[in-house]
Amino acid sequence: MSESKPKGKLALYWAASCGGCEIALLGIDAKILDVAANFDIVMWPCATDGKVKDVEKMADGEIDVCLFNGGIRTSEQEYMARLLRRKSKVLVAFGSCASEGCIPGLGNMDDKASCFKTVYHDSPSLDNPSGTEPQTVTEMPEGKLHLPVYYDTLKTLNQTVPVDYFLPGCPPEADRIWDAIVAILESKLPEPGSVIGSNTTV
Repeated sequence: MSESKPKGKLALYWAASCGGCEIALLGIDAKILDVAANFDIVMWPCATDGKVKDVEKMADGEIDVCLFNGGIRTSEQEYMARLLRRKSKVLVAFGSCASEGCIPGLGNMDDKASCFKTVYHDSPSLDNPSGTEPQTVTEMPEGKLHLPVYYDTLKTLNQTVPVDYFLPGCPPEADRIWDAIVAILESKLPEPGSVIGSNTTV
């Protein structure tokens, strides 16, 4: 890993998941300094204050690699998947939720109406006497408030956009994450569509 070559650009994103994949990257311990030495991190919602508008302004393909974790259940997550696919040379389905749906994918046993009925009407711990449900647009004195559209089903990342590589795990193991980072840095990635790392679950 040469210090003299220009830094690459790395993005991480968190869609429908628990967030464990975001934290798992820190499991590489001091090697995170090697990541920082080789990449400018342009988006990592868990750790940095990157703005969507800054990513939108980037040239297509300007991000060298994006580690995208989580499935796609809302319009915002779909927008970010499409945006980061366009802006990234390499898009990695990072973790089992992005790769296979995992726990959020169990939500596909019910549609939106059933999910909302359970969460906003039937839950024993609920205090919602007026039966309020989230709306995509709400008029307020200050202006309109917008929420993403919640879809009937969750899709995996590659059901939404083309994915270059899959790094499964719930979350991916630190050693497998480091193996993937080294492969990226040394341009030793396998054929597109491959699993990098291993198929272990944790």
